[in-house]
Amino acid sequence: MQLTGRFEWSVVFLFVLLAAFSRSPALIVLGAGGLVLGGVVWLTARLALVALEASVEVSADHVVAGEGITATVRIANRKPLPLPWLDLRLFLPEGIAPDKAGVGVPKGWVNAGFSPRALERLTVRFPLESVQRGAYALGPLRLRASDWLGFFSVERSVDVAVPVVIYPAPLATRDRHLPSLRPLAETAVRRGLLPDPLRFRGVRLHQTGDPRKEIHWKASARLRTLHTKLYEPATSLDAVFLVNVASYEQYWIQADPEAVELVVSAAADLVREAASAGRQVGLVTNGIDNLTHERPRSALARGPRSLMRSLEILARLGPYAVNSPEVVFLAERGRIPWGATIIVVSPKISTGLATAMLALRRAHHRVLALSIFPSQPEVASHLIARGVVVDVLHPAELRRAV
Repeated sequence: MQLTGRFEWSVVFLFVLLAAFSRSPALIVLGAGGLVLGGVVWLTARLALVALEASVEVSADHVVAGEGITATVRIANRKPLPLPWLDLRLFLPEGIAPDKAGVGVPKGWVNAGFSPRALERLTVRFPLESVQRGAYALGPLRLRASDWLGFFSVERSVDVAVPVVIYPAPLATRDRHLPSLRPLAETAVRRGLLPDPLRFRGVRLHQTGDPRKEIHWKASARLRTLHTKLYEPATSLDAVFLVNVASYEQYWIQADPEAVELVVSAAADLVREAASAGRQVGLVTNGIDNLTHERPRSALARGPRSLMRSLEILARLGPYAVNSPEVVFLAERGRIPWGATIIVVSPKISTGLATAMLALRRAHHRVLALSIFPSQPEVASHLIARGVVVDVLHPAELRRAV
């Protein structure tokens, strides 16, 4: 607690001394009044922020960039003394700003002033806006009050840190997915990689080379000729996203924050689309978590928890890489299930990254390379010739989704 201000005790003591020597009734009244006044000032200043409780909460702790948040500050004055005025100031992190803040309005905090009565509870709501993806904490909260006569100002800081995770803003990207090569099929399609034995479609005449276990014996006995079972074609639904935040081959030298933001937003869109389609989603990146300063990853899984984990990784991802993408992605090769679909999202396709994608393609994975900037024609043609799908985000896809 910090106390600032000044009360003229020297003047009060001067009147007291003069009253003691002169025995003048007027000076006695002035001296006694000054002592009473000083006692009231001293007591109410010391008790101004005593038994004053404050807490902060938010309407949502996981939002998408651009969405609104409401910060609620609850004040409880638990003493039987009112306050002439109380000023509270909630400090905001860099990625959160006051809603519709005009020119000249500070964006680093929101504040309010009022006069709490004795034993009163107050609730103040501040509309805020999430302007930048990331993981942030609202706080601290500063309380400032005064004595009853305004001679002193008392200030106290409440150490609150309300976490808020802001997911990347959605872009107008279209869904891109390749069927995986895994032998376990999960959904029926018009043209699949393998038949699903759980999706019986009918029978046909037995042909040379058909396995004997697929003979439909009841139909063969009824039709008096061998018939083979037919199944619906099916494919596996999975997607492992490899997100590269290194904008240049010398990943340790430079960083392009704008390109990283586009890569993160595009990856977040594709992860949402894959999860909404019922696919298993996993995520690997060479970026660094802004809070833990470690390289995060998300194992291949299905459901809202897997989606939240992947989106939170992207929200907390910084613009700097811990290593080159080819080194990180090839090191993860042993953890990726056999035949899984791999979607590489990168600012551009470098030579080293292209070599890593070819190695993943040879390891029986379907690989889709998605970049912000076009790659060199010879690199793109080399990848396409070896079965890697190469695509570039169209400028219309880089706009914010409406």
